[in-house]
Amino acid sequence: MAEPVFKIRDLCFSYGELPVLRDFNLTLEGGHFHGVLGPNGSGKSTLLDLMTANLKAAAGQVFFQGREVVEIPPAGLAARLALAPQDYSMHFPFTVREIVSMGRHPHIPRFASPQAEDLAAVDRAMREMAITHLADQQVTELSGGEKQRVALARTLAQDTEVILLDEPTASLDVNHSLSVLRGLERRVNQEGRTVVAVMHDIGLAAAFCDRLVLIKQGRAHAAGPTDQVLNQQSIWEVYGVRARVAWDDYAGCRVVTLQKPEGEK
Repeated sequence: MAEPVFKIRDLCFSYGELPVLRDFNLTLEGGHFHGVLGPNGSGKSTLLDLMTANLKAAAGQVFFQGREVVEIPPAGLAARLALAPQDYSMHFPFTVREIVSMGRHPHIPRFASPQAEDLAAVDRAMREMAITHLADQQVTELSGGEKQRVALARTLAQDTEVILLDEPTASLDVNHSLSVLRGLERRVNQEGRTVVAVMHDIGLAAAFCDRLVLIKQGRAHAAGPTDQVLNQQSIWEVYGVRARVAWDDYAGCRVVTLQKPEGEK
């Protein structure tokens, strides 16, 4: 059996006196689209930062492909693992192509010029995020949704086997959200990549993720295949919301219907 992409054991992390993750345990297999769900403040973004060694745990360990992530040199990690953070602020007047090309830095030796494969990876990422027409425009002139697609394209241009994303569709309209998730789904199903995405939209997670992790109060409440993890009971236990999960032939995926709170019309 192949080594899991991530193995997390007894992980604990706090911001000062505020505990965020407590005795967190999780194993993620490669070649899947993993969605990470949970209420605000449950530790989802912090988990991604610990998985990429951007933060150091107070206790416990994170193993990436069999090796403790904090022991992997940053350059080596960046060639195999990419992260699109939630904060994609861009305040400098670089062009869109320049920003996306930054994703190739882990693959280009110091003082070397981009090669054909680097240019191809940048072009592909821009096509997937539908920003080719913005290539020569300065990012400071873009809308919030356009900036997010540029940030995602930079991450995809890194062309790593594992891709971590923190709320990748947060600023996108419905059409672009679906397009982004379809592109990620293709990378998983056709190329064997692994995607781990923090998501707030339960419906989109149900439609695109074949594996889910539900986090509640800093612990992994449930993890596994989406059709086993996502159900009326688990949504109630994690979110305190009544819902129905069912397969929809028209949509071609699972659909989550949330019940309105009592008293609302």
